[in-house]
Amino acid sequence: MYLIGISLDKACAVLSFFCQLPLAKSQADALLRQLAQHWDGEFDLRCNLLAHAAVVYMDETSWKVGNEGCSLWAFASQWQRVFLFGCHKDDATLDAMLPPDVFDGIGVSDDAAVYSQRFQQGQKCWAHLLRKAIRLALLYPRKKTYQRFLDELLQIFRDGKRAAADGRLGEEGRALRVDDLSSRLCALCVRYARVTTPEMKPHEHDFANLVSEIQRLLMADELFTFVLVPEVEATNNLSERNLRSSAQDRKAGRTNKTANGAHRRSVIVSVLESLRVNLADFNLTNVLEEISRWMREGTSLFAAQWQALQEQQAAALPDTT
Repeated sequence: MYLIGISLDKACAVLSFFCQLPLAKSQADALLRQLAQHWDGEFDLRCNLLAHAAVVYMDETSWKVGNEGCSLWAFASQWQRVFLFGCHKDDATLDAMLPPDVFDGIGVSDDAAVYSQRFQQGQKCWAHLLRKAIRLALLYPRKKTYQRFLDELLQIFRDGKRAAADGRLGEEGRALRVDDLSSRLCALCVRYARVTTPEMKPHEHDFANLVSEIQRLLMADELFTFVLVPEVEATNNLSERNLRSSAQDRKAGRTNKTANGAHRRSVIVSVLESLRVNLADFNLTNVLEEISRWMREGTSLFAAQWQALQEQQAAALPDTT
């Protein structure tokens, strides 16, 4: 249901046809509910590990619980995936997932208001900015201003990517590259900055707002973190890709009827998608083998990761004896 993207009815039909397993829809629903209850602790471990990650990518899209419009929020770190179905896109939800007194890593996101000045160090998604510039250049080919702006913006971004990939650069060299890129981007925005007026056409408003947005993010030092820290991506495409399957479910009307159903989906999807990035080969056989090992040894993969993190933090504390 959750990974392949078929409905509960079709999942029962597949089991009946291929496995000769007559499973009623109510039975399948009960099994999913039991699995979510069994994995609830693993979900909490996912959230704790995510809050201690060095880099977290995040994105969100709309979701429904019954007739209520909510959000689906996806978080991703190197080894963890957390999905929140049917949540509210607000500060309270973000604080619960990435507590300000715990998370001191880099947050990679789009320019939604909920992320504004939220992290000690942030990286805003370049893909979102470039898409806006590309859209204007394609829709209004006679406005050469849009094409010239896009060309220069792309060149700055590509130079930033080259600097990020340059293994010869040390910390000081990367800081100098960022200063140069920031100066070029600032000069570009100053040259094309416009004050919005009621007389402007809609696309002129969009262009002025885009230039203003880039200036604001540049002043907040949230555009070239990926150059200073090469491990950080310049976009949050990782989280966007994680949302694609669920977005297809939403289009097909396979959202959630209740808050309990949304939580169940959050638990199961988060655990399985985290297993996807931790297992060398993600398939049913390997997933069942890994879960069976948890039952034999009494410790899951995620519990072992949490224990290792705690031991690492304890070792980093100063010796007061």
